[in-house]
Amino acid sequence: MTINGIKEKTDTAERLVKNSSWLFLAEIFSKLTALGIQIIAARYLGGEGFGVFGFAFIATGVVLDFIDNGLKVFLIRSISRNPDLTDDYLRSIFALKWFLSFLSILIFCAVIVLFPLDHETLKVVAIIGVALVINGYTEMYLGVFRAFEQMPLVSKLMIFQRILFFGFGLLVLLTGYHVVEFSAAFLISSIVSFFLARMQLKKPRHDLKKGFDWILIRKIFNDSLPICGVVFFSYIYFCVDSILLFLMVGKSGTGYYFAAFKIIESLALLLASVRGAFFPILSRTSSHKDDRFNRLWKEAARYLFILGLPISAGTAVLAPQLIGALYGPHYGITGPILQIMVIPFFLLILNEFIAYILLSADKTDKVLNIALTGAIFNIVFNLLAIPKWGLMGAAVVAGLTQLLLFVLFFQAINKYYGRTFFLPLVWKPALAAVGMSLILVQASWSIIPSIFAG
Repeated sequence: MTINGIKEKTDTAERLVKNSSWLFLAEIFSKLTALGIQIIAARYLGGEGFGVFGFAFIATGVVLDFIDNGLKVFLIRSISRNPDLTDDYLRSIFALKWFLSFLSILIFCAVIVLFPLDHETLKVVAIIGVALVINGYTEMYLGVFRAFEQMPLVSKLMIFQRILFFGFGLLVLLTGYHVVEFSAAFLISSIVSFFLARMQLKKPRHDLKKGFDWILIRKIFNDSLPICGVVFFSYIYFCVDSILLFLMVGKSGTGYYFAAFKIIESLALLLASVRGAFFPILSRTSSHKDDRFNRLWKEAARYLFILGLPISAGTAVLAPQLIGALYGPHYGITGPILQIMVIPFFLLILNEFIAYILLSADKTDKVLNIALTGAIFNIVFNLLAIPKWGLMGAAVVAGLTQLLLFVLFFQAINKYYGRTFFLPLVWKPALAAVGMSLILVQASWSIIPSIFAG
């Protein structure tokens, strides 16, 4: 290996450590802050109110988030490879987003009319929908900062938004307001965060108001459509169970299930910093003919197993006590639900990472097919399981979906980048997780309440 090669490898490793550190710390703070206000909301709003909030968040996200996240992934990948075209990409993506968001809102309104929702639920859905549209533009700005590996700035903006929502949301709940006003607090924090992110982008750039390049817009639409499809189907297999529970079981059941889901989601997003830090570098190295890309993904997978397996095992053992301490005695049914959902957690984070690896290497069609398979599997089996087994059935289907996705994703990564042996990556973290679980089982069950009680 040449001196330049060694230096490049060292520089890449240093950037990965620095980027991951910034993002991981920001994710820890912001996601724990977001989870904190959600836990407080669950206590103040009760099962029904929290169920309405969860349904509104997921139902609007299914229609709106897939556009934002799909375009953001395309933006990060494109700017990482062609940083000189940042202004052109950003102008074109914003123009495309205006059109797609408007079309999605029309479709969403038409679909919502078909469901017998009460007035309060409709209000919350409308408020959350507007907030998610605004958040989508904020995410575009953050995507640019990520592509240029400005992780400290991304981290600060993420933390600020979560603190803002925590403050507004807590004030609303403490003053006795309910779910509509709590949703309005989320909207206010989204608006403020959007303008702050926009101000940060305008500092180094001044030519975002030039005319649109319609050829580039058409190219972006064609290239990003499969990515948007991936995000859409991924959102379905990850979240559609809450929508089906709301329609088939009711508000309270959805609230109990959503409480467990928020813990899983927060844990997954905490580990997403690894994926976010690797994605720009993977996008650049995917075209290299050496084995750097393969080494990067295996190293990241190893770290995800080291982090994910103990989290799965520890949370499964302590779930009932954890739920009791966080949400209170009224959410007792959430404990067993969380135990079922968290067991395949390590598969969930690995599936997401492999999906991003394949996306960074332009294997979008393969990821789309896998995500579509997972979405169909999840919907069909939820429709069969929920009427018979309710919340527990939905939790089991979520785990089976992740197992199916893992098999499909692992087959894909072996096909494109050579055979990767699963056992060498997983046996040490698995052994450590088993040992930790045995210790936790033998420990006093009052450990978590004691910690919270001080």
